[in-house]
Amino acid sequence: MSKKEYLLIFFVLLLLLFAATVSAVHQTPYHLKLLAVQEEGDKYLGSDADLYLELKEGSGRVFLETFPLTKMDTQISTRFAKEIACKHFKLDCNQYDFIFTIKAKSNIIGGPSAGAAIAALTTIAVLDLDYDKDITITGTINSGGTIGQVGGVKEKLIAASQAGLKKVLIAKGSGQSGSTEKEETKNKEIETNINKSSTKTKIKNETTTEISLNLIQFAKQNLSLEVVEVSDLDEVLLQLTGKDLNHKPIEIVENPQYQKIMQSLQQLLCDRTLKIEAEMLTAKVFLNNNLSTEVLAKKEKAVNASEREDYYSAASYCFGTNIFLKNQYYSAKKPSKAVLISLFNSLEKKSLALEQKLGQQKIETISDLQTLMVVKERNNAVKNQIKKFKENSPQQPLEDSYAQLAYAEERFFSALSWMQFFSMEGKKFILDQETLKESCTQKISEAEERNQYVSLFLSQYNLGSISEKIAQAQESYQKEEPELCLIKAAEAKAEADAILGSMGLTDENIGDFIISKTKAVQRVISENSAEGIFPILGYSYYQYAKSLQEQDKYIALLYLEYALELSELSIYFPEEQEEPAQSLFAFEFKKEWYYGLGGFGLGLVVMTLIFLIQKIQVKVLKSNPKKVNSKKIKTKPKN
Repeated sequence: MSKKEYLLIFFVLLLLLFAATVSAVHQTPYHLKLLAVQEEGDKYLGSDADLYLELKEGSGRVFLETFPLTKMDTQISTRFAKEIACKHFKLDCNQYDFIFTIKAKSNIIGGPSAGAAIAALTTIAVLDLDYDKDITITGTINSGGTIGQVGGVKEKLIAASQAGLKKVLIAKGSGQSGSTEKEETKNKEIETNINKSSTKTKIKNETTTEISLNLIQFAKQNLSLEVVEVSDLDEVLLQLTGKDLNHKPIEIVENPQYQKIMQSLQQLLCDRTLKIEAEMLTAKVFLNNNLSTEVLAKKEKAVNASEREDYYSAASYCFGTNIFLKNQYYSAKKPSKAVLISLFNSLEKKSLALEQKLGQQKIETISDLQTLMVVKERNNAVKNQIKKFKENSPQQPLEDSYAQLAYAEERFFSALSWMQFFSMEGKKFILDQETLKESCTQKISEAEERNQYVSLFLSQYNLGSISEKIAQAQESYQKEEPELCLIKAAEAKAEADAILGSMGLTDENIGDFIISKTKAVQRVISENSAEGIFPILGYSYYQYAKSLQEQDKYIALLYLEYALELSELSIYFPEEQEEPAQSLFAFEFKKEWYYGLGGFGLGLVVMTLIFLIQKIQVKVLKSNPKKVNSKKIKTKPKN
């Protein structure tokens, strides 16, 4: 075989290798052990499973297969986990399709408990990191990349030991489980009186059939297994890969526009307190000493919050004071039913006018969206109070109607005050009705899955508020109010996460847990702010949570969950891309064309080399004709 033929074969093989490289991305699946539980009668047993991920050239789609089917729809949490990982580590995930496979020995309970593992494996695959396959993680993945608690941890640790794993990562605060003795425990209650409604989410633990057991010590002494508590995805990746991918100094730079507008909003609500007090004085409505003391305490909280420039908290305290004062005013003046009907009718006209104005509002940024969400929510609360009054007024005591009117009037004033935030600037997103409806559907699915998971392990808890908010979100979707749907579904999911997060927490360790959760909130707000996406609601709830930490840590925890959910909305919406200047010769250059041009270029190189080799050979032959002739002369054999 000639040199030319050898060279031709070599370059053809090189071309085939190039084609194979660009046509297949990561042929070998990435793998991580999962820990799950399965039902056996009225008990749950630990079980291991296998999570696989293949990356294919694509556009960011997520596919999931489970063998056998899981007991819960894991598709929802898989998609969410992938999105959180991509956002958290700023991964370029739109160039791949993600094909996940979960294989188990038996029918397991899936759902959000695999979320942290899915997010971790997504990161490992996209960055193609080396990782320790003898380590796994069990926990939910929450907004902000935080790791949430799951049920059945003790049973899962036993399954991990039997599967030969060396280390298991669990959510911070879940290192305590139970033994077999009975113990009375203190009731816990998270009151979600978010200056929105009187709804309460109760976290009860009146009696438990088990006493506290340190799972970290249990696993070490009985299972030869190391258990490590982690709070976020950064710590998970550090344990799995040894790489510190995202630990950067966190600095929240408060948006000056937000500060100015929130200060104005606070001033409006607190000035209204003075106005109501003046009206009461004119009408000769006086409070007794106890009520006066209560009002002074509320006003003092507002002043203190304002002095430390926590204007949202100050506004919240003034809002609560206004409802209280208005209720006292109506209770003292005792307006007749006819007057009440007239006042409610007047309020209804104002509410409808506000709704029409909102329908004409242009929504371009996440700040616009959050403003629309909060104004609609407050106006919807007004409409609900008007509806209740109309339905119940024939048999309802007048005192109840006074309270409804006081709440509705102040809620409406609050809605008007929040309209100022439509002037906020920020990065633009595609926020049309179709995209909003899709985000609403996704958020409802996440909330339903999380609620279903909570009720599976914590059926003794009162989950009525969560189910009610999910129902309100679904109703808003049917009424084509996706913005209202989105905030209700986000609140429902946050409440479910707050309940899961409180598992195993005591008055002694909740402080550390809140510090960890606060850092997660700070990071996500900081990162979004740096990208021009200032989460006005997330930041407001973060501020309010800080002001509540000394009064009630469990309520503070709830507001931190609200802050996380409402600071991470951008993952549901594509950014609005600026269109490049068009010319007669402008065209879209697709990614696939790079591969085609690469192949064409390589082929051109091969053809050029072959041509050059042939040309060189011709020159050599022409310059040495004797050598050519000598090759053609055949020598005669000797006799």
